[in-house]
Amino acid sequence: MVVSRILTTVTLHNHGETGAFTHDPQDETTMTTAPHILAVCTGNICRSPAIERLLSFYLSRSCRISSAGTGAVVGAPIASPMAAHLHSRHVSTSKFAARQITTGLIDDADLIVTATREHRSTVVALQPLAMRYTFTLKEFAHSAASADLATLGPLSVAERLTLLTEHAYKARPRMHLTGAQMDIPDPFQGTDEIYEVAFDMIFKAVSTIVYQLTAK
Repeated sequence: MVVSRILTTVTLHNHGETGAFTHDPQDETTMTTAPHILAVCTGNICRSPAIERLLSFYLSRSCRISSAGTGAVVGAPIASPMAAHLHSRHVSTSKFAARQITTGLIDDADLIVTATREHRSTVVALQPLAMRYTFTLKEFAHSAASADLATLGPLSVAERLTLLTEHAYKARPRMHLTGAQMDIPDPFQGTDEIYEVAFDMIFKAVSTIVYQLTAK
């Protein structure tokens, strides 16, 4: 299948530079075997959809990206203030419907990134084995940023994802992050400024993760 490629530039806040990433529209032929990244928040209408759609924008050809909520507003679209921030980055919010987290989704995932430590605990309570591959988004980004890019250079995105997940699990006891360094506050029904703060946190963390998964 020939898939058009659209070059999009994003700011890598955690690296202090601008990096070019390739946005790949969905290639359905790879989706059955590609690694699965699952984003989790509470209602699955604000934070986790933003994580899902931003990751999908850059990784859709190499990974399956989805999201769910621990107390999902099942069937609801992305909250309009968060959708506006995604649109400002030329990211689609169409064909989205919130869904509840299940053990099946957890078992199918290769990496789970949550909005907060509470969500991480909920996932692990549902499936204890998921402790090895469940992190808050900011926690995983912090760990990924410390990985040596030189050792990742020749590897595929899928191989890098496996190594970065293992790296994050082993590094967890040494990171000593505060709650503020790990959690993304819930903007639901908040002001535009609160949504902007949450989105910026998500965008910075996603930028770091995508950089470490794709940069040469």
